Amino acid sequence: MLTSFQQAVHKAYVKTVEKVTPTLSTSKFLEEGVLTPEEFVQAGDLLTDKCQTWTWESGDPSRNVSYLPKEKQFLLTRNVPCYNRVRTLENESKASKADEIQIEDDGEDSWVAPQPVGNQDDIDDEKVDISSLKIDDKKPNTTTTTAKPTNNNDENDDDEDDDGDIPDLDDFQDDNIIEEEDPAVLSKNNKTSTTTTTTNNNNNNNNSENKFEDNDNILRTRTYDISITYDKYYQTPRVWLFGYDENRKPLKPEEIFEDISEDHAHKTVTIDSHPHLGISFAYIHPCRHAAVMKKLVDRQSENGKEPRVDQYLFLFLKFISVVIPTIEYDFTLEFDT
Repeated sequence: MLTSFQQAVHKAYVKTVEKVTPTLSTSKFLEEGVLTPEEFVQAGDLLTDKCQTWTWESGDPSRNVSYLPKEKQFLLTRNVPCYNRVRTLENESKASKADEIQIEDDGEDSWVAPQPVGNQDDIDDEKVDISSLKIDDKKPNTTTTTAKPTNNNDENDDDEDDDGDIPDLDDFQDDNIIEEEDPAVLSKNNKTSTTTTTTNNNNNNNNSENKFEDNDNILRTRTYDISITYDKYYQTPRVWLFGYDENRKPLKPEEIFEDISEDHAHKTVTIDSHPHLGISFAYIHPCRHAAVMKKLVDRQSENGKEPRVDQYLFLFLKFISVVIPTIEYDFTLEFDT
């Protein structure tokens, strides 16, 4: 883990190199697992088209980068639920059975993917082959139709209407009108007690609020806003996290780390200012993203599947879930590697 001083020095170095280094213009997706800005946009277009919880964002205009379209500076998905802390995951006996993507020959710094929880048959049923996915040229036409209600007794109703005359309201007697008690109407007898109750409620306001929260049926959980930016230095996507607690208050850094895998918290995840928003986010350091993506791309080729650069972010988000296993963002279109 780098010290704060080392992180500051490295950050300054990266910014300097970015200023003098030309933007990648030749595709090295298959050779090195990296993206050009154009390929990043292409992959983002497919993600937003197939997983519509993700959207393109422009961010602060003063922070826009010239190598990306103004309206496509970064990707964002909001209010992603996080029901559990990482410490509540499976114990180490199941973690030892996890798949590993080896980056180095000595086995260090491996990305460890936790085993899926649940019936394997159910998981297999949910998998969708996206090898043929493409962005639709035209959005599907959505037509809203109102079904005409059918009544099996239409003929009988017509006969009855013909036989009877419309009743005269003057013929109704007051006795025929039944006045039901409306629970929403305040009765005269309750006026005095309501005044007393109001006074008591003012005196015990905090207790009442707590009681209401305990008795309602709303599941309160942590949520995250997740964004994906293009990192010019590493030439890969970079993931940013901004969390909220159950009461929509921003999470503190130490609370965010509760939702990060123990293998990566304080190692590959740190806090920094978002490049397009200017506020502090937690981010997953992209220094090994290209190596992991290259490994996954090679595995696809070995399995007889042709890697497609527009599907890059689906593969990318799949391995990022290793770092944030309890944050349930949308990458539902799974495919084999």
